[in-house]
Amino acid sequence: MAERKTGTVVHQELITPGLMRFRLAPEGDSHFPEYEAGQYIALRRDDCKLTRRIGVAQNGKPTYEPEYDPWGRQTVGPVTHSYSIASAPSETAEHGWLEFLLALEDGVHGLPGRLSEALFGMGPETGCHVTYYNRIAGTLTLDTRVQDAHSVLMVGTGTGVAPFVSMLKELRARSDGSDGRRYTLVHTNRTPLELAYQDALLEIEAAGRFDFMYLPTISRPSPNVSIDPRIGQGRASNVVRHIYGLPTAEEEKQTSAKSDVSKVAAELALARLVYPVLPRHLRVSDLRERVDPASSVLLTCGNPASTADLRATAARRELRIEVEEW
Repeated sequence: MAERKTGTVVHQELITPGLMRFRLAPEGDSHFPEYEAGQYIALRRDDCKLTRRIGVAQNGKPTYEPEYDPWGRQTVGPVTHSYSIASAPSETAEHGWLEFLLALEDGVHGLPGRLSEALFGMGPETGCHVTYYNRIAGTLTLDTRVQDAHSVLMVGTGTGVAPFVSMLKELRARSDGSDGRRYTLVHTNRTPLELAYQDALLEIEAAGRFDFMYLPTISRPSPNVSIDPRIGQGRASNVVRHIYGLPTAEEEKQTSAKSDVSKVAAELALARLVYPVLPRHLRVSDLRERVDPASSVLLTCGNPASTADLRATAARRELRIEVEEW
């Protein structure tokens, strides 16, 4: 077991009520272990309201209910969870901290999750200290997963974009484009505000230090709010389907539905569907050529339901897929 240390949060930014970015400095005069972009580290707080897992929601995320003591009070204790690192190794070498992108998890009846609630609640009263295990791990790295592919399609949903942000920032810091690879990021969240790192990613794309294309989309557009033309629409898995000339998952379910119940469910899902639309400056034909399955690899991290659909798409197009699995 790796040694436990106590770090201090030196920067905390609330992007939306349910999405936060923070930086963690190491204990005392120590340093975090060296790491590769795409890896993760285990964090812990001891003041978490404990819950127990009761199942999995339709979106693939686990659901929880409160855990109570014999007197009806919700129990409090330590919870440990691993988080992908969003900072680049070069940033950590220069500044010392690690950066994380964190979502406030939802439990039963909208109750927040355990560790995420404690991290969101950090402040003068609760303290800004976070325990970490002094070991950085994970194999979702370019050196490990890309191998001989000439084109890398990254798909990050929600906070699952973090390892790809780390990779792309590191590529900008160290790359002169000599590796000859093309990098494409499909980055999806519910709303424009939740597209954390959008400005940084657009800046990396504009800098042109290596061949990088950024494709942000939102899955819950508002009909009353105009969208930046640089942002597309649709769930990440459906955007990837669109790039590879496949119907959306909802359209396929409607076509394959046999029973009356499945037909009604498919119709309801289709009625809620946000059809994939690319940012205005991108053409599907250009993207299809850019991420040709014969020379590409798909890296993904994020929502389990999205990952399952991406696996199916990759299999149908004979595209190699690599998934972060902890």
